[in-house]
Amino acid sequence: MTRNWILLLPFLLPIPAAAGALTDLLMAPHLFEAEPAGVAVAYAEERSVPEREGMTVADVTAGELRLEVVPSEEGHELRLVREVGGAAKPLGTFGVEAANPVLLYFLETTVRVMAEATGGNPYYIRNRIREALAAAGLGEQEGTVREVLLAPFAADANRARMGVFGDLSIRLRFDPEAPARILELSADTPGEDGRYHEKMVLVGEK
Repeated sequence: MTRNWILLLPFLLPIPAAAGALTDLLMAPHLFEAEPAGVAVAYAEERSVPEREGMTVADVTAGELRLEVVPSEEGHELRLVREVGGAAKPLGTFGVEAANPVLLYFLETTVRVMAEATGGNPYYIRNRIREALAAAGLGEQEGTVREVLLAPFAADANRARMGVFGDLSIRLRFDPEAPARILELSADTPGEDGRYHEKMVLVGEK
């Protein structure tokens, strides 16, 4: 894995628990190894961030995230690009052996927003989410689609300090036969005032 977006790296560290069915499927390496150069997997992204004085995370309401398979000296690699208001910003490149950069980006964005909004330790927040992922199965099935709902802080000893983020829910929808194309990723806190909402929906290939 080369030239990665550094903020994604913590989610690639060994999970401090036995990996489960969900991580074995969606965070498996080499998911994009057989993809030909020129493929671009696109997601519509929407976000609403709680207001907090001094926050450094931008309140982006709409945009597009693309995972592009591009030629490289080794054959091809993965490039993550975010486009907002017609302006495209490359976020980094990954070897084809990497875990799904779209999922890593989504999870790390949630960690950063929560840390900014609560003043909490991002390492602590990240580890609780990683543990919830590792403990999860493949969720409920409807047709060919499965849905997993995570509540990483529901039983956390520090939940009272997290405000609405103590009730953070993370939802993943996917087809187990196509784990490289997660259909929908969302993270939400309850209520209206101070609510956090992050949603990414697969819109196809370009």
